Amino acid sequence: MMNKLVTIAFAVLFTASSHASIMSYSGFFDDDESRFYTSFDVTAESLVTMTTFGYAGGTNGSGDTIADGGFDPQLFLFDSSGALLESDDDASSIESASSSDDNSYDAIISRLLGIGSYIAVLTQYDSDYESGDLYTGVWSLADTEDFEDASGDIRTNAYAFDIEGEFISNVVASDTNSVPEPLSLALFGIGLAGLGFSRRKQSI
Repeated sequence: MMNKLVTIAFAVLFTASSHASIMSYSGFFDDDESRFYTSFDVTAESLVTMTTFGYAGGTNGSGDTIADGGFDPQLFLFDSSGALLESDDDASSIESASSSDDNSYDAIISRLLGIGSYIAVLTQYDSDYESGDLYTGVWSLADTEDFEDASGDIRTNAYAFDIEGEFISNVVASDTNSVPEPLSLALFGIGLAGLGFSRRKQSI
């Protein structure tokens, strides 16, 4: 199980014509094979952006200062059927580098998503999804020990992760390597049913 010391912050930014929700997560992995899951619904087609801050640090969407020194993260985005939509390890668009080793190993996924349900997964490099259920299935082992990065630098077990979008709802953050609690699963199912009902009404 993942360390329970997880900080979750929520912010809503308003503009003249739209609003964007930002969910900010931070915490610590128990070991090199830990994973952090965030399931969410998109209620109208919109751009959704997921960014990590753990490696190089910085200021997250909630205005919190994240310390430099976390492990080398990677992000995955799956649809409700478990199909991989996109993944990122070292995003070229991230300009901030770790002050301790001058590397930019944080990750970002920014993608236009249609109405539906999605799951974002944060892992340590190079732990990749291989088969089975996203929560209990097979993932490859991280290509490291004790949170060492590709350059051989020893890092900490800290992560920080933001997810931002205009039409995000039913966000459920799940412990690493564990299936969400029954209530969370039930709420996730209700969210799916609600989306289906809404879409049927629109087509009448």
